[in-house]
Amino acid sequence: MMRLFNRGKEPSDVSPQALPTYSSPSSSSAAPVTGPARPIRLVYLDEKGKFRMDPEAVATLQLVKEPIGVVSVCGRARQGKSYILNQLLGRSSGFQVASTHRPCTKGLWLWSTPLKRTALDGTEYNLILLDSEGIDAYDQTGTYSTQIFSLAVLLSSMFIYNQMGGIDETALDRLSLVTQMTKHIRVRASGGRTTPSELGQFSPIFVWLLRDFYLDLVEDNRRITPRDYLELALRPVQGGGRDLAAKNEIRDSIRALFPDRECFTLVRPLNNENDLQRLDQISLDKLRPEFKSGLDALTKFVFERTRPKQLGATVMTGPILVGITDAYLNALNNGAVPTISSSWQSVEEAECRRAYDSATEIYMSAFDRTKPPEEVSLRESHDEAKQKSLAAFNASAVGAGPTRQKYENLLQNFFRKAFEDYKRTAFMEADLQCSNAIQSMEKKLRAACHASDAKIDNVLKVLDNLLSEYEASSHGPGKWRKLSIFLQQRLDDSFFFFF
Repeated sequence: MMRLFNRGKEPSDVSPQALPTYSSPSSSSAAPVTGPARPIRLVYLDEKGKFRMDPEAVATLQLVKEPIGVVSVCGRARQGKSYILNQLLGRSSGFQVASTHRPCTKGLWLWSTPLKRTALDGTEYNLILLDSEGIDAYDQTGTYSTQIFSLAVLLSSMFIYNQMGGIDETALDRLSLVTQMTKHIRVRASGGRTTPSELGQFSPIFVWLLRDFYLDLVEDNRRITPRDYLELALRPVQGGGRDLAAKNEIRDSIRALFPDRECFTLVRPLNNENDLQRLDQISLDKLRPEFKSGLDALTKFVFERTRPKQLGATVMTGPILVGITDAYLNALNNGAVPTISSSWQSVEEAECRRAYDSATEIYMSAFDRTKPPEEVSLRESHDEAKQKSLAAFNASAVGAGPTRQKYENLLQNFFRKAFEDYKRTAFMEADLQCSNAIQSMEKKLRAACHASDAKIDNVLKVLDNLLSEYEASSHGPGKWRKLSIFLQQRLDDSFFFFF
């Protein structure tokens, strides 16, 4: 019977060609992080020059089924990105802080334990902190820097660009990566080169963090905010010349790529140069009050403004972050340009398919096959199993668009087919059991009729017992019809008139 019941497992209208090309990286080769929280590598470049995801990070993220927001810190090497991340963690140490010329962070690293946060609008989410390799590390190429920078932007809900000093022409030069992003990312598969404003629809909140900031924020003899300072710095500069045009292109790209942007300034935390080299070991109460208040303002902004990253109706979770990252890395490794919409769609397809597969398994395991094969009983088993299956699907499936709707429809088709197949088989087996029971009844009744001491009362008593036994042990929609036919035939054959 179960072979027939399992026939409903695969939907006939999902062909192999229709399945997504994305497959989540296997986490079977590594266990999720246990023990104290620590930074773990998410993305790295292998010895063959290919981007890879670390299996430990994959296994850890696969466990985070709830919505996540990602805050990444990027900037030049050895300028305190890790220190800022540790302050967001509320720790003096965590992400490694460099005190030498060699950068500590290679690739992308994340904190192994998400921070449970609640946004101002009441949204509960897991905050993932991401540390990025310095964009000017001595052993990098220009393309690699752009790719790491682009990955951090694509994966983030909030992107903090960490920089020493004010926003000048040199600082703008360093952010020329922004203009290169449009060459390395596309919004959709067709339509040619993507513009910064198109990318801006998918960009995170951009925070330009200015460290060791010493300028007075004054314009036209009035105090201005750091945000005002940022907007003034991003205004196009009038004039001619190729260099000026290149700088203005960077300004235009930043404004278009990051429509939601903010600026924070932090004064130099200490004056002693030796103490600055071990800033992570200095307690906060020894730092300048202006630095601490600026750090508090930044932390408050990060925690209040970060939201779970979302594209359309699909909200990012740990497994989706794994899938999106894998899709982007596959494109980079194959010499292609990562495409935002198709990457998200492929992950949405794969996650919905995985939710569908899990839901069908749950339906089959939850279906109570011990109940008698009666319409009402089987319907109860079906409804209970269907409810558990749908709950599992809704907990795992992502999005609210046509992809999810497709798998919801496939799941409903599966329910109908699996139930009808099982019911048909169960009724056939029940019908056969009824026939066998009636044959046994006939033999016993004949034996009672031809017994040497046969009497009508004894025969009727035997018949009554046989009918009670049949009623208790036989099932199916043909149960009473078969019994009625049998009794009618015996009466017509004058079976009981044995005297």
